[in-house]
Amino acid sequence: MPQHNEYEYNYQKHDDFYCYPGTTILINKFDIRDREALNTVERQITALKIAQLEETPTKGVFDLKHIKNIHKFIFGDIYDWAGQIRKGDFLIKGDSIFYRAMYIEGMAADIHAKLKADNFLRGLDKSAFTEKLAYYMGEINALHPFREGNGRTQRLYFEFLCLKAGYELDFTQTQKDVLVKADIAAFNKDYSLLIDILDKMVSKRG
Repeated sequence: MPQHNEYEYNYQKHDDFYCYPGTTILINKFDIRDREALNTVERQITALKIAQLEETPTKGVFDLKHIKNIHKFIFGDIYDWAGQIRKGDFLIKGDSIFYRAMYIEGMAADIHAKLKADNFLRGLDKSAFTEKLAYYMGEINALHPFREGNGRTQRLYFEFLCLKAGYELDFTQTQKDVLVKADIAAFNKDYSLLIDILDKMVSKRG
């Protein structure tokens, strides 16, 4: 998924206890309290971690635990809560309001059950595959289970899912702003734009 500016998240009814008091800077293992400095360190570390995972994908059954393990590997050197479901109330970003924390595990279980019933998208031709993939990208995005790093985690999760299904997913085949618009539309159950974009991003392996 696209790499948004994760620092624009906020909670609807609770103080953001993930940040240093009076700031929007996430509490981190380096105790960096300058936003730009933290952004730089985070980009450097996560780029290395993502490259390692792309070389050796995290194993799992594409459930919430799998997503959590990916997130922990990417962000575990930076945040104590890496791989843990966010706490608090609604998570808001722009006009998107993501699930309350208490519902994430149940909704994730429902999504995984549907994905399993769909045989993890294996055996589908490209047209059917991109339609199903767009649906699940919208559903997983709606979870937004972590306080930070959802986009990068989801991107790897879906890259791994595509590989298992015999496809490759190349995020360089579209522009960030176009993909953001498609993500927002899919969040609101309109998958048409995302399907069109995925047609360019998805290719059959071999």
